[in-house]
Amino acid sequence: MDSHEAEKIKKQLLSNIETNFPKDKADILKRQIMSMGDEQLEQFLEKSNPPNECLFCSIAADKVQSYKIDESDSAMAILEINPVSRGHALILSKKHLPFEEFPENIPSFAKSVAEKIKERLKPKDVEIASVDFGGHGIINLIPVYKDESINSKKYRASKEELEEVTKILKEPKEIKKEKIRKERVSKPKVLKEKVSWLPKRIP
Repeated sequence: MDSHEAEKIKKQLLSNIETNFPKDKADILKRQIMSMGDEQLEQFLEKSNPPNECLFCSIAADKVQSYKIDESDSAMAILEINPVSRGHALILSKKHLPFEEFPENIPSFAKSVAEKIKERLKPKDVEIASVDFGGHGIINLIPVYKDESINSKKYRASKEELEEVTKILKEPKEIKKEKIRKERVSKPKVLKEKVSWLPKRIP
């Protein structure tokens, strides 16, 4: 696929989005399509059946590259490539469901990811806002450093920023293991001190 053909296909997809999605909710889908390189677009078209398959279903099925930071049996957490703030994440249901039909474990998963964002990136708070795009429910996790909200202006995050934040948000498990290892190493010292208090055996 050459660049000219890729641009033509992107225009067709964008036209489809404008036709089938509410205007105020189509921007994120259009940005995702426009951010794809020629090779990425070709892979998306090969794996999508039909080609205009819900983009978020394709992301949840790993058909489209994303910056995944966490995953559960029923949902996936990825970084928004056009975030409101550093660490802005999206919780996607793996099934094509509106937010109102989400099982309870998805909002619970979203809260656990929000806690991880708060712990790792140190925002003042994390705003949780749900939206539907063409029937696919999305939960936005927006780190609040100043006064950011779901209605704040977005920016295009660099690949370097997205990779750095992904790495930071995947680190807690390793840190936890290291903490447990240090605690185990310290236990013998405590036991040794207790033993030293025993009286000497008198024959």
